[in-house]
Amino acid sequence: MKSNWSAASFNSKWTLSFILLPWLFISMAVTESRYLPEFERPLPNQTVTLGAEAVLSCHVAHLGGYKVGWIKSDSKAIQAIHTHVITHNTRVTVRHFGHTVWQLIIADVQREDEGLFMCQINTDPMKSQVAYLRVVVPPEIEPTDSNSNDVMTSEGSSIKLGCKAKGDPTPVVRWHREDGEDITMRTVNGERLRFATYEGETLSLIRISRLDMGTYVCTASNGIPPVASRRITVNINFNPVINVPNQLIWSTQGNNFTMECNVEAFPRSVNYWIRGDGELIISGSKFGVSEVRDSIFASRMALTVHSFEKSDIGKYRCIAKNSLGEVEGRIHVYESNSWPAARATTKRSIDYADDLEETNNGLDHNQQHHHRQQHQQRRQQQDNEVDERMTDSEDDEEEHHQQQQQGDGLSAAPAGRDTMHYQLTTTERSSWRSRNGSPAGIAASLHFLPLFLPTSFVCFLSLILSLPQFIPFCRYI
Repeated sequence: MKSNWSAASFNSKWTLSFILLPWLFISMAVTESRYLPEFERPLPNQTVTLGAEAVLSCHVAHLGGYKVGWIKSDSKAIQAIHTHVITHNTRVTVRHFGHTVWQLIIADVQREDEGLFMCQINTDPMKSQVAYLRVVVPPEIEPTDSNSNDVMTSEGSSIKLGCKAKGDPTPVVRWHREDGEDITMRTVNGERLRFATYEGETLSLIRISRLDMGTYVCTASNGIPPVASRRITVNINFNPVINVPNQLIWSTQGNNFTMECNVEAFPRSVNYWIRGDGELIISGSKFGVSEVRDSIFASRMALTVHSFEKSDIGKYRCIAKNSLGEVEGRIHVYESNSWPAARATTKRSIDYADDLEETNNGLDHNQQHHHRQQHQQRRQQQDNEVDERMTDSEDDEEEHHQQQQQGDGLSAAPAGRDTMHYQLTTTERSSWRSRNGSPAGIAASLHFLPLFLPTSFVCFLSLILSLPQFIPFCRYI
């Protein structure tokens, strides 16, 4: 009985073992698969600017006793295993937050750091994920051979401004003028093209003129800050040129008036005033000398005469001089009561500047034609201004002219004008000079006028042909 029980007990134990063993293996397998390490999120790609810091983060769940390693895939170089750095690159470090976040840190990223990086878990089979590290480079303008940002040339020549840039992505280079003016580019056919901004590494300026003078800025950008830029200053040398708005001035005694000369020159000219045959004019109680610069090459000279008197009548010269040449403009000052009223309707001007400019600058035929067109436009504008001024005073001038003819034969300036500025053509100016501006010349020519009257001419002819019949014939005249 006892032995039967023991055998039954033995059989039951083995039966239980065979029943529990498969369940144990199944339970262990399920537990092991449930708690194997796995990645919680993908490893994102990184884009880092050259010189910045790159951080690659690998998120792992249920790491347990497994370890995380970092490998640079393209070179198969092991960067780190768990908390130990394997590579000899001193810019590489690792850190982790608990057992879930494992980071590979690369300081001062260089171009050679670009590539694929793998985060790996040493399971069997191995688990891994890959991210691409891209290194971008902000734009940089390469230095020039001369290392100078100033360009010096002469008017009428052609130059090329270069601005070569590098970076990743490839930068786009654009040009603009610092003063806000358009960039003028001329073709070989003489056509002019204007751009607010011009795109390209090379800016070609053909047959450059003084209006192209200034600072040109090239900028290089590729979407990676900061934007690179360079300033290039273009200086254009040319002979001085003077334009005199009013070359003849009339004033009354005690009045103040101002003479002006517009100067263009580069290098900057030395400007001064001379009176008569060589007396240098200096600012004081009698004269006021001033100058205003309108641009890098243009300026306005002004000479103010205080309390006009007869001793101030005469010739004044504004002179501009630089290393390339010298030029002068002339202004004549008269007292208002010495001017014939007929000249009050003058509409043209003498412009010495154009002839001097073409001669001194040595401009070619096309440039001279261009300057002449500009001069004609200026003269047309001056004509319109004179027309407007003369329309208002035409009636007053006519009345004043009649009063003077009835008096001493002289004509003063139009009524209501203490100081008058007029401009003459070369022909008109020479004609007036031939008479010395004096009414005596006009009066002298009038003495011979009776000889050309019809009745006098008939009498004179009759006297020659028939002297005896001259007196009876003149009785009927």
